[in-house]
Amino acid sequence: MKVKLKNLGILEQAEFELGDLTIICGDNNSGKTYATYALFGFLHSWKNFIEIEIEDTIINQVLNDGLSSINILEYLEKYKDILFQGCKKYSRNLPDIFAANEDRFRNTEFQIDLDIDVDSIDVDYENLIGPADSEARIFSLIKKKNSYDLIVTVLTEKEKVKIPREIIRKFIGDSIKSILFDKFIPKPFIASAERTGTAIFRKELNFAKNRLLEEISQVENEIDRIELLFKGYDDYALPIKTNVEFTRTIESIAKRNSEFSAKMMIYC
Repeated sequence: MKVKLKNLGILEQAEFELGDLTIICGDNNSGKTYATYALFGFLHSWKNFIEIEIEDTIINQVLNDGLSSINILEYLEKYKDILFQGCKKYSRNLPDIFAANEDRFRNTEFQIDLDIDVDSIDVDYENLIGPADSEARIFSLIKKKNSYDLIVTVLTEKEKVKIPREIIRKFIGDSIKSILFDKFIPKPFIASAERTGTAIFRKELNFAKNRLLEEISQVENEIDRIELLFKGYDDYALPIKTNVEFTRTIESIAKRNSEFSAKMMIYC
């Protein structure tokens, strides 16, 4: 994966390639945070910005015939344009990722280059839509290794399928995204090197939320409490919010007793 940045904070132009281990280092105010935050945001939310166009004929086949076969090679041929348009859309959403004024990102460009070939998508893929009970599944989307067709099958009576067409389109699009890109775009994980500072920061957010709840309880007029409750997070960049949640999870896990330790205590 090669990352290209333009007009991002102090970075007029930057390019770096991700390996098994990638270290970004530099002086203070040299753009390290801008580069890593932008990359994290893309890895965290790329499926929201990359779009796969599914023709109406495919949706009609699924609804009318209960079965449709989609050739993945057709999407492989245009994966570069799909990725380019997704990165272009993501670039426009950088103000939300950084929780900053959109004027600061007006001319920013974020681009990812991948080298995807036929061998890269020669994978097994299965996505079952519906409740966990196998008898209640609605759709299956399956691609077998050594095949380049994604088979979409209705697993219930077609007359009982009440899912809107756009939802079906999204199921199919998400499956094609996974087949094309999942191998190359890892799920991001963030762990702060300043855990103590993050813990204090998290407690500060909790304190602010508690004050919000107190104010809510004193307001007589009807308000959107959920929206107000989470509004405090909107002022922080996505990596910071994710880091805080990571720290919160770690502290929560540390207080638990495993099933094994609980049994050992009983035996003792």
